[in-house]
Amino acid sequence: MTTAILALLLSAGLPAGTVLSLDAAQSEIRYTVVHKLHQVEGRSREVEGKAVVREESLVISQVRVPVASFRSGDANRDSHMLEAVQAGSFPFATWKGVIRLGPGGEVPAAPAVMDGEVEFHGVKRSLSVPIRITAQPDGSLRVQATFDVSLDAHGVDRPSLLFVKVNDACSVAVDIVLRR
Repeated sequence: MTTAILALLLSAGLPAGTVLSLDAAQSEIRYTVVHKLHQVEGRSREVEGKAVVREESLVISQVRVPVASFRSGDANRDSHMLEAVQAGSFPFATWKGVIRLGPGGEVPAAPAVMDGEVEFHGVKRSLSVPIRITAQPDGSLRVQATFDVSLDAHGVDRPSLLFVKVNDACSVAVDIVLRR
C-alpha cells in the first residue's frame, strides 16, 4: 500500500509555482570534522529554507542554518568551534541552488543534482551535489545530501589539538523535509 502511495506522489509532479517550506521539526544538518585522534560531529535542527518550482521544471531552493546552533555534545568544543568560524561575523551557513525536475515537474526517482553554491565563513563556493528526493506518505518530500566543504577554501583557521590541525574537509550531511 505504501509503495503505491509513494509511486502516485512521485508521478503527480510539482506544478510551476509550488512553494515548499522546510519543516524544521523534521530537518537536521550535521557536520563531521576529523582529527588524527578523534572525529567530531555537530548537529543542528535550527534549519530554515524554502523551495519554489519554476515554469522550466526547475526548483530554486535555499537552506540556511545559524552556525551557533550546532551542538557536538561538548560545550567547550562548541565554543572553540564558534571562535574558529567567527560565528559573530558570519552567523549563517547557506546552501542554495537549482534542481532540474523530470518532464511535467515530476520528482526524479533517481538521485538528482543540485547546482549552486555554499556560503560559509563569508566565502561563496560553487558546488554540484547529488541529492536524493523521496516522497513521504504524508505528502512531504525528504531531501538528503552529503558533501564536503573545504575549511581552507572558506578561510577558516582550522582548529588544532596537540599542535595537529583537523582535516581540511568538513563533511556536511543534510536531511530535510519540505512541505507544500
